[in-house]
Amino acid sequence: MLRLESKILQREFVVHENTLYASQIRNVLSGRDFVPDGNSVEFLFHFTDGSEFSSKGLNVIDSDQENGKLSFKFEETQGIAVTMTFWVGDDGNTLRKQISFVQSSDKTIDYILLEHIGITNSKTHFTVPTDIKGTELDGFQSSLGQPFYIDTLFFGCEFPATQNIILYGIGQVKYFLGKKINGEFKCPVTVIGGAESDLMVDVQKSFYEYIEDISTKTDLRLQYNSWYDYMKDITADNIEKSFYEIEKGLTSNGVPPLDAYVVDDGWVDYKSGFWSFNKKFPNRLYDTTQLTSKIGSHFGLWLGPRGGYGRPDLFAKKMEKRGLGAYNAEAKDICIADKTYIKNVTDFILKSTQEFDIDYWKFDGFCLTPCKDANHNHPVGGEQDMYMITDMWQSWIEVFQKIRTLRKKFGKGLWINMTCYVNPSPWWLQYVNSIWLQNSGDIGFAENIQGQSKLDSEITYRDARYFNLLNTRAVQMPLKHIYNHEPIYGNHAKVQYTDEEFEKYIYFDVARGQALNELHLSYTMMNKSKWRTLAKAIEWQKNNYNVLQNAMFIGGNPEENNVYGYFSWNENGDGIIALRNPTDEKAPLTLTLNKLMGCPKDLKDVKRYNVYNLSNKESYDSYSYGDKIDLTLQPFEVKIFQFGKEDKRYPNGEAVTDFTISFNYKGEENIEIAHNDDIDISVVKGYVNVKCGKCHLRSNSIVGGGNHKITVVREKSKALKIYIDRQLDSSGYDSRAKAKINTAIDSSAEEFKVIEKATPYDEIITLKSMLSGVSKRKKN
Repeated sequence: MLRLESKILQREFVVHENTLYASQIRNVLSGRDFVPDGNSVEFLFHFTDGSEFSSKGLNVIDSDQENGKLSFKFEETQGIAVTMTFWVGDDGNTLRKQISFVQSSDKTIDYILLEHIGITNSKTHFTVPTDIKGTELDGFQSSLGQPFYIDTLFFGCEFPATQNIILYGIGQVKYFLGKKINGEFKCPVTVIGGAESDLMVDVQKSFYEYIEDISTKTDLRLQYNSWYDYMKDITADNIEKSFYEIEKGLTSNGVPPLDAYVVDDGWVDYKSGFWSFNKKFPNRLYDTTQLTSKIGSHFGLWLGPRGGYGRPDLFAKKMEKRGLGAYNAEAKDICIADKTYIKNVTDFILKSTQEFDIDYWKFDGFCLTPCKDANHNHPVGGEQDMYMITDMWQSWIEVFQKIRTLRKKFGKGLWINMTCYVNPSPWWLQYVNSIWLQNSGDIGFAENIQGQSKLDSEITYRDARYFNLLNTRAVQMPLKHIYNHEPIYGNHAKVQYTDEEFEKYIYFDVARGQALNELHLSYTMMNKSKWRTLAKAIEWQKNNYNVLQNAMFIGGNPEENNVYGYFSWNENGDGIIALRNPTDEKAPLTLTLNKLMGCPKDLKDVKRYNVYNLSNKESYDSYSYGDKIDLTLQPFEVKIFQFGKEDKRYPNGEAVTDFTISFNYKGEENIEIAHNDDIDISVVKGYVNVKCGKCHLRSNSIVGGGNHKITVVREKSKALKIYIDRQLDSSGYDSRAKAKINTAIDSSAEEFKVIEKATPYDEIITLKSMLSGVSKRKKN
């Protein structure tokens, strides 16, 4: 007897008279066993000629248990010799399985069932629907790569494009190939995991914990995106102006440097026949990249693999004519599975990543409709054209891996965001950080209530898309990794909110729990109040993201006038509940603090605090597991509560000392400019060095002989900036820097001056000098 045992699951295998017998799957966490019925097989190969074989009745010629792995070798049949291997996952909880084989025949493999589990003996099960109609992908494609649940167990495959469903009483993982394999081939790994009960909330929680374990490291991220500011009308100059103004609005209100500033569509020369820069960016993106570094951030870039959203058909045809890609006649865009295109676009992406130090890639638009042209260096055919889909996604996984490898080589991070025409499989998170909703427009407005404000119409629309994704389509995706385009408050969005509406909009957006927050803002639409509100919401989000990242949707469809919301809890008993009434009538409701609301079972004596609640004062009431909360939501009202032993809403309340120090530097070598217990300014080997507590900053430029005007600014965010001759040279930030700084400091430097506030960039430099400070000539 061979035994496989994780912390949660147990399986036993016996080979008797060359036949493999597998035991039930025991879940020690729930104390439940699941016994696959007699229709189950460990694998099944189906060929295009209609023939097939399975593990049932196939002789085992060798079995082994070594280095924590169980392996079984089967006799060759129909020119294929299979080896099946099991092991415990790195998380110590799940069981993994892989089918590998050597093919010697000329038969074309249609598909392989990597799992084929009869569920007659189960009490409960869940599978995603495959017939949902709607925007973006059809029901079949959008359902690929989802798990299915049987009793207290979850099942799936670590390749994001297998069909994992329960159909006609069989739970199956179907891997499409559409080709003959020359030599050895390893199929994708399948996985089984267990939960403490068969309640959907418990199985889903265990599945999400597994997904988080295998996912690319993903933390809270805030960045600016140019799309709703300028759309395709961006230029090298106006984007730099926006970068400066967005940075000014945020840092002057205490927000640390953003993670990135992103150039969206508008840089591409679509007449060229391949990805290249148009005349609006004569120096390509060197200037923009340099600026993001100067303001203490990183650079991000948009690229639409299928050819963007203007005339991808013309772009693709020109590309095909140049021999650099292929035209997909089915979707009227670029064939993104074509090997020639994949090679060339990968070369462009890697080169751009290196040249422009790209920290974030927004890959926007993949496969709208599968290509059926057999001349495009990819297989065609199969059920729902799955041969091309499998081959395409395997190729793009390799693209993602190459970009990460390049960044890792230089010790740098990378965020990959997959947007449109992607099946929203949670297994994509092994390679990317976030995935677009897939069932939504960038922005939209619900029509459930006549006469409602545009703000409420927009919020209802977005949350109805969440309901559709998570409930109707039943996609099993942690909300943390969903990209939703929010917040959008830019010139091209055609919205205009009061300060009070903007506050409601921003706070409810944050409560959805997404890790990627792209600020689609236009600085011309912001005022002092809106900047303060945005900064306050960001502060709350940063302070409490350890809770918000566990967000779950609760309630009914907002477009059908149902109360709904989001809840988030961690195991420490810290929680957040955000509720909204999308109707023009009062809505009474009762909340029960139990596991269906995500509450930990040992929740006891936590207090309730208002985060956003305009109709009720602070109560500071205490609650424990199982307690009920009676509420009434006014028409279109939002309430956001926070729970915990202590108030963690805004724990870093200490005011930050901001200042401006300026002086003339005459070219002296290695000179101490000024020093006190908190601040040290010097010039060493031509570099300006500033130390302010734990934040240390050195200028990018060397100040040579002659007179130079040096300005050092500390922002309310604790960020430091160095200006040389009225041009921004560099920025630095350290979250550990203390808030209060002693600015009593003297110096013998000429025209040494201390101002007890941060001076905005536009009072130090003019737009003219800002733009003249970077080269606009094309680099060789």
